[in-house]
Amino acid sequence: MVSEQVGPKEKHIFKHINPEGLSRREALAVEVSSRIALDPHLVDDAFFAKLKAEFSEEELVELIFAASLYNFGNKFNITMRLDTDADSPYAHNLEYTPPQRG
Repeated sequence: MVSEQVGPKEKHIFKHINPEGLSRREALAVEVSSRIALDPHLVDDAFFAKLKAEFSEEELVELIFAASLYNFGNKFNITMRLDTDADSPYAHNLEYTPPQRG
């Protein structure tokens, strides 16, 4: 099952990224996704060179497309203040934290 393969990696990804429990490719994939979420300009030339050293061009297109699509969904959900249904197994009455300005 996928959950059996992915589950042990989750503790290294959520809240604080711990690259020690991830392969180099996994850690880079998580980092590029985080950079895209924060500000795509953070995927600078130096970081992109690291990605190119580990991933083929086709893999990079898929990875960056998937991260961008996922982040589009997050931004859409936050902007629309979407919530789960009351009978959903997931958390309900989601709170959207305003960004820190400063």
